[in-house]
Amino acid sequence: MAGKRKYAFSEIEQYREYLEIKNLRGKNKIASGVFLALMVLTIGYMILAGYQFSNIFPIAFGYFVLLIANFVFSSYGEINSTYLKMNKYISTLGMFSIATALIIYFQSPSVIPLLFLAYCICAIYQDISVMIISDIYFLFSIVMIVFNYPDLLLTQNNSTGSNFSIVLFSILFLMMLSISAYIIMKEKSFFHNQISTSKEIEFRNIDLLLKLKRKTNKEDKEILSYYDRTNDFLQAFSDRLEIPNIFEDKIKVMKLLETNTDVSEILKEFPDFTKEDINRLRKILINNDFEISRIAEKISKTKNVDIKKREIFSATHFKSFNKQTDSTEIKIIAFVIFYVTLKKGYLGLHKIDDEDIYNTITNSDYYYYIDSRVMKIYEENPEVFDAIISDAFGKGGKKKW
Repeated sequence: MAGKRKYAFSEIEQYREYLEIKNLRGKNKIASGVFLALMVLTIGYMILAGYQFSNIFPIAFGYFVLLIANFVFSSYGEINSTYLKMNKYISTLGMFSIATALIIYFQSPSVIPLLFLAYCICAIYQDISVMIISDIYFLFSIVMIVFNYPDLLLTQNNSTGSNFSIVLFSILFLMMLSISAYIIMKEKSFFHNQISTSKEIEFRNIDLLLKLKRKTNKEDKEILSYYDRTNDFLQAFSDRLEIPNIFEDKIKVMKLLETNTDVSEILKEFPDFTKEDINRLRKILINNDFEISRIAEKISKTKNVDIKKREIFSATHFKSFNKQTDSTEIKIIAFVIFYVTLKKGYLGLHKIDDEDIYNTITNSDYYYYIDSRVMKIYEENPEVFDAIISDAFGKGGKKKW
């Protein structure tokens, strides 16, 4: 039995992963900067306080190793994101280890806040696993201090009751920190989901527009002339610089790809090209479902749209017929307008027959844009929508206007 789908689109998980990795790079830089500042302050304090070099060196070496590890894993993380994920665990363990070592070394109550500082630094990562590691290490350090260095917590005696109270207070305080951190993580996850969903919806809508263009024969018939004009420009540019036009053969290959010429025939005509070269050129074709065509379509539809940063998480930015704040009646009305528009046609969109409308709504991504209760009404009571269409078109199916 297949597992339950977590998201409407499986690609959303990829966008979430991308956002996590993108933010993780910045968080690692912030953590490294804080580690460096702490190292400078700690070593500076020890030098001013007159500590021997033999006492300063182990602590400085610990900070130095942690900073080197951050730098190395962040660098490798540009190639493989697994190193970035490993780095947050190494930073968490390293920071708590240094804080615990400083408490044991100085044996002063004034150093205890380093544990809380370490917890705050590690909270930058906003990760459940890091939070669990921080909680365990924090609690372990407190218990260790209570039973081995009770004077550091200003206790007057070593009674069991006093020790128990300190540990209980630490646990309660830790619970509050963990709950607040968890709430922040859930909010971050919500925003990432919204952004990821919006990105995938945009991508699929662009694909839908491209498919509609082909079905309605609205594609640009002069597409090959773009390549001719591009080649003329590159030829003039090459003549100006008195160099050969190395793009001429590539332009010819792209024109052949646009006309759906078989790859084997292209390779025979241009033996210097390989299949990998053909695939790379295929990605920059104008009239196919690749990056360039999608970018061009997006630019053509959004060139006059200006979305402010403050609007990025607004409900209007995420298009759907299934907004939680809308009542069922509003969702039905929105769907009915959408249904009538498909049936009647619209500027730039030809009307669609009943079977195509049904297949489009129930067997495509639009199914996830509509409230399940509205979909049930549509699937079980088609006569209701037939009546709506008749009313919208007038008697006999003719438009009233």
